Amino acid sequence: MLDFNLGRLIPLFGRVSAIGFLMVSTEHFRQEIRSRLESASAQGRQDLTIECGELYRSVSKLPLFDPWMIFCCNAMRAEMALTDHLIFDDSNASLLTIHYALPRLWRPKSNQVRST
Repeated sequence: MLDFNLGRLIPLFGRVSAIGFLMVSTEHFRQEIRSRLESASAQGRQDLTIECGELYRSVSKLPLFDPWMIFCCNAMRAEMALTDHLIFDDSNASLLTIHYALPRLWRPKSNQVRST
């Protein structure tokens, strides 16, 4: 899910640049995580494991680029509930994987509705 912006030069890494695309935000990643969680829950699954590098590539359509991976990692952590587990794998380039428990019994604070 990239936003198209004609003529804007975006440096990717080293001497490589992309013209016309904007970086995805943390919210883009959160929306994709929620969509995956809803789909897995609808299928009756008990859990869903998401690897940061795979999520980043699927949403941004860009190669892994460490400075921008933070948005993806932040989104993954923000969607965590108390029943979820972080999995760190130092043999994996993106390091972060999260095992989300289903069904979702708890919503992150940013999704909770406050009564007035």
